[in-house]
Amino acid sequence: MCNTCGSLRIMAIARPIDRRLFLLLDRARNRLFKRANRELLHNANITVAQGAALFYLSRHDGCLLSDLAEGLDLNNSAITGLATRMEKAGLLERKPCPEDGRAMRAHLTEKGRASHEAVKHALRDFNAQIEDGFTSEEMDVVYRFLARTANVPLL
Repeated sequence: MCNTCGSLRIMAIARPIDRRLFLLLDRARNRLFKRANRELLHNANITVAQGAALFYLSRHDGCLLSDLAEGLDLNNSAITGLATRMEKAGLLERKPCPEDGRAMRAHLTEKGRASHEAVKHALRDFNAQIEDGFTSEEMDVVYRFLARTANVPLL
C-alpha cells in the first residue's frame, strides 16, 4: 500500500544475475558435455572424447599419439586409453612411427571418417540448439569470451 495515495503497489523483487562466473562456466560445461555425450552416443554411437579425437585426426591424420594428446589437452595415459577404445571400435588404427620406433601414429579408418561426418552433423544441430534465442552479435561476444578464456585464437 502506498503511504501517499493509498493505492496497492506490486513490488517486483529483482533477482540479480548470478555473477559467480567460474561456477556458471563449470555447471554449463558439465551439463553441455553430458547432453552432447548422450546425443552423440544416440546419433553416432560415439562419445564426446572420441568425437574430439575424430575432429583432430580429420585435420591431422597420421599424427603422433603425443600430438593427439596435446591437441585434446589430455595426458599420455588418457590418450592411450582413448586410442585403445577407438581402435577396438574400428575408428582408428595405430601404426609405429618410421622415424621413432617407440612412438605410434594414429590413422583414421574408413569407419572413423564416416563417424566423423556423423559427429559433425550431430554437433552442428547441437550448436544450433545452444545458439537459439541469441542474436549473431550476442553469439560473437560469447565466442570471443570463450576463445579468450580457453586461450584459443579466433579463426
